Amino acid sequence: MIALTEVTAGRAHSLFAASASPSLAAAVLAAVARAIEPFAHGIWLVAYLFLVGFLAQLLLGRWQASLLSARPSAAGSPPIRTQAGLWNAGVVAVPLGVLGDVRLLVVLGSVALLVSLAAFWQTYRSLSPGIASGALGMSYVALIVFMGASVLVGTALAWDIPWL
Repeated sequence: MIALTEVTAGRAHSLFAASASPSLAAAVLAAVARAIEPFAHGIWLVAYLFLVGFLAQLLLGRWQASLLSARPSAAGSPPIRTQAGLWNAGVVAVPLGVLGDVRLLVVLGSVALLVSLAAFWQTYRSLSPGIASGALGMSYVALIVFMGASVLVGTALAWDIPWL
């Protein structure tokens, strides 16, 4: 019989992989559109959709699934739908804000990304010390910290520096 943690880990990985796929498709479409007719922030949009919408989400989900599969089965289930929903809300709001020159949307999207990262952090903290202190746990924390810092820097650039 499959343990509950394996089911939760598989569900987490599947949800984040499915949520990341539209961002990859959007990045490809943005790249094609930019190749046909260059537009302001086109390169940024392609990079953002690929790196934040697709790659970061896929990595966060995969690492979380790996950590979840190693935890004791008695531990509670993380809020993976909330994590994915907030992450994707941020992935949509930030480009809308950048392309529409609406900095408030950039800030709201950034807040959604940060709240999602806080939920990932809480999941990490709920793991047993042995699981969380390993190489996988440390790389997961490094990704969370890096993404959090990136969100803050990006928000600061959007707020204080005119678009290039």
